[in-house]
Amino acid sequence: MKIISAELIGWRNYTHQVLEFESSPTILVGPNGQGKTNFVEALVYAALGHSHRTASDATLVKSGEPEAIVRMTVQHDARRLAIDLRVTGSGTNTIRVNGSPTKKKELARLLPLVLFAPEDMELVRGEPEHRRVFLNDLVAESSPTLAGDIADYERVLRQRNTLLKSLRATPATSPGTLTTWTESLIGLAARIMVARRHIVNQLSPRFSAHYQAIASSSDSSSVSMSESIPTSTADKDIPGLLRELFHVKHRDEIDRGSTLFGPHRDDMLIVLNDLPARTHSSQGEAWSCALSLRLAQVDIVRRGSIAGDPVVVLDDVFSELDAGRRVRLGEHVKGIEHLIITAADVTTIPPLLAGHQHTVLGGLIDA
Repeated sequence: MKIISAELIGWRNYTHQVLEFESSPTILVGPNGQGKTNFVEALVYAALGHSHRTASDATLVKSGEPEAIVRMTVQHDARRLAIDLRVTGSGTNTIRVNGSPTKKKELARLLPLVLFAPEDMELVRGEPEHRRVFLNDLVAESSPTLAGDIADYERVLRQRNTLLKSLRATPATSPGTLTTWTESLIGLAARIMVARRHIVNQLSPRFSAHYQAIASSSDSSSVSMSESIPTSTADKDIPGLLRELFHVKHRDEIDRGSTLFGPHRDDMLIVLNDLPARTHSSQGEAWSCALSLRLAQVDIVRRGSIAGDPVVVLDDVFSELDAGRRVRLGEHVKGIEHLIITAADVTTIPPLLAGHQHTVLGGLIDA
């Protein structure tokens, strides 16, 4: 997959920008704070249906503008797609692909994209939410149906938690509605948990192989699921076990006003030499873990893609790495069909990734 062109209108600090992508790698160079990451964020939103930097769509719309527009033309072999995305920040976003209304959950399959960013350190050392988002994005890219399950799960979870808080505040309230929400949650939770397990089983050997290459080390490394249910639970038994747990912990959930089991409580463990990388990794080891996760993601997305290689974006990553890791990362991604790199200092980019450069200043990208 490659991006042919991108147009931004009223997005962050861009008033109106059109960029034609002539070749790969595409390199965006400029001082920090000028709009490199804002531009990348638009590409990510068009591919994944959400920003990697904020949960509030309102912040994506340039001050004084009614909406932000992202238009992209992408191509795989002879197939071209025109994506038109409009963000208002008020929940009335619209997406069209080749002129037809399209749901957000379908984007990831149409435009596979993997982003490497400085924030990826949070995948290793941050809170579980970062790793859950990583897994959810991978699951969503594997199936539009599962992408819909994730969105539905988040909606049902909010409704169930609201009802639990209501039952805590007004104990006399009939709990009958809670049973309905619980049954809806169980089916969605089980499908998501099974999908995550399968993704992590694919990730772990790839992660380990990439870690040894990126870190230039023979240290043992792996990823695995840490779930809110016993990990020995067979896939087919997850619904029944969740149903039992919700029954046994019914009073605890009402007292806490929160759902205590399910994929929103799970985590992905990253282990180096039998110790958790979150607490027992050096800076270099943590970066190698983060890069290896993204490289494993590229492998998995490519394997299941209907559009060939994912577009790979390296957003100011090389400045965070030592010289050896820069070269080894460059070797891993140099064959990607469309590679987009941003950098404040072009000398941090390995020579083997030399490409067409564009300068970014004040929300303007030169041609």
